[in-house]
Amino acid sequence: MHYLSEEHILLFLMQLCIMLAMAKIVGGLFIHWGLPALAGEILTGILLGPTVFGRVFPGVYGSLFPQELIQQNMLETVSWIGVLFLLLATGFEVSLSSAWKQGKAAFMVGVIGVAIPFAIGVSVFWWLPDHYQGESTDRITFTLFLSTAASISAIAVIARILHDLEILKSDVGLATLSGFVVNDLMGWLIFAFVLGFAAQHQSTAPGIIHTLFEVILFGTICLTLGSRIVGWITRHLKQLDLPHPATVLTFISCLGMLCGAITQWIGIHAILGFFLAGVMAGNAQEISEREREIISQMVHSVFVPVFFVSIGLKVDFLRNFDFLLAGLFTAVAVGGKLLGAWTGAIAAKMSREDSLFVGIAFTPGGEMEVVLGLLALELGIITETVFVAVVFAALSSSVTVGPLCAWSLKRRRLVDIGEFLLKDGVVTDLKGKTRWDAIPELCGSLAAASKNLAEKDAAEAVLKREEIMGTGLEKGLAVPHGRLDGIDKPVIAFGRSLSGIDWDSRDGHASHFVFLVLSPLKEEGVQVQILAAIARFMNQPNIQSRLMSVESADETYRILRKGLKSGT
Repeated sequence: MHYLSEEHILLFLMQLCIMLAMAKIVGGLFIHWGLPALAGEILTGILLGPTVFGRVFPGVYGSLFPQELIQQNMLETVSWIGVLFLLLATGFEVSLSSAWKQGKAAFMVGVIGVAIPFAIGVSVFWWLPDHYQGESTDRITFTLFLSTAASISAIAVIARILHDLEILKSDVGLATLSGFVVNDLMGWLIFAFVLGFAAQHQSTAPGIIHTLFEVILFGTICLTLGSRIVGWITRHLKQLDLPHPATVLTFISCLGMLCGAITQWIGIHAILGFFLAGVMAGNAQEISEREREIISQMVHSVFVPVFFVSIGLKVDFLRNFDFLLAGLFTAVAVGGKLLGAWTGAIAAKMSREDSLFVGIAFTPGGEMEVVLGLLALELGIITETVFVAVVFAALSSSVTVGPLCAWSLKRRRLVDIGEFLLKDGVVTDLKGKTRWDAIPELCGSLAAASKNLAEKDAAEAVLKREEIMGTGLEKGLAVPHGRLDGIDKPVIAFGRSLSGIDWDSRDGHASHFVFLVLSPLKEEGVQVQILAAIARFMNQPNIQSRLMSVESADETYRILRKGLKSGT
């Protein structure tokens, strides 16, 4: 029997067109104002949904978004494709090798950053009135869910913030993202435990333990052997006479579906499987930054906006907004995560400035809080009123984290970045054809320009840091850096590659301009200012074409010296 009529398809296409067009317009305006697109996309859903459009024009709203089951299921299916692939793209940001090599800092920030807000949440949410609980839950499950939602942070949001602030590749950026890796893995493990209660109503301890055992076993395989297996398959696919990168993108999509099916079969939602698939693909060296970026752009251009707009179509935010509950959940989520991450950074012996920045960076709930809230709503763990409070906290924290991070950076003592550039460290024609060759070459120029530097020690420090996280930025720029004992202030070398060097940058472009930065082992956040100043200077109009046309090292030095000084 054919259930879909031409009217169903026509209305479905009209719904998608309106939702996607408005989401991109409003989301684009929010980005222009320095706010996350997520906020604009959810606002679009609120405007199109029962909160505004349905209240002002109920007849037109009922015709455009009817309550007919088939029509709702069509939109719901596309929405869930969006959230599943959102988790796949989020997994790309999780660098297990970076977290492992960061060691103590990542563990302290990640574990304490989850434990403190979770403990605060349990002590607060246990006492909420019964009418906030969903129909298909109990007090323990309800409390555990809210505490988990208040503990997990949005790695995609902060990765974007770090990118916009031009410090994604800095040491504090690495420490922040590494802490997020541990935070996300712990948060999802706790949430898997909560779903053991809710999704299958397994109230007995053996049932919950069995589900958790299967999840942990599957997750362990994915996080240990998974990246190697994915890398091996990708390497062999690239050797075949198949279109690229289309073949790799298809493989990653199928990987997400397979892992999602496995976790769904285990009894935990498919979103965990997609997340693990993204982690495996993100940690496979055979998959380039550019290939992962193509998938992320596809997901965030089409599927994710539709998902977040559809959230506003589900709930009347005005009717279900509880000011006290929204304020309480936001205070626990934001305050608890800030306190937890800040405490973890202090325990890892990070500087006061960096610890404050890390604490602020962990505050946004972003997409993760919204996704967990939607799952809990559909499983009957929470009411629509609680869901609205969770969305409010996710939006408010995502909107404020950018300005707060920028404020914490501006509090640092301003320095003249240009004074760290060594005149004899300027190389106008790099001979190295790879980053592994260019780094020792620039370290050699620094060693020749400074008696306090040993070329071998400098190269070893920078290469070690490069292996943890690549330092290729967009638009032909790379900023390799490392920390070195025996120097009392940072030093900078500059190299120009006329042919360009593949630095595995996100936009896929070769790097023509390389700034190599050496910093003391202990310094109060100057490295962050250096990397940000370099990025701002190199983004100025016509500066790259000017540097490419200059022939003498002396003139290149004068341009860089002046530009970096003004860039502070």
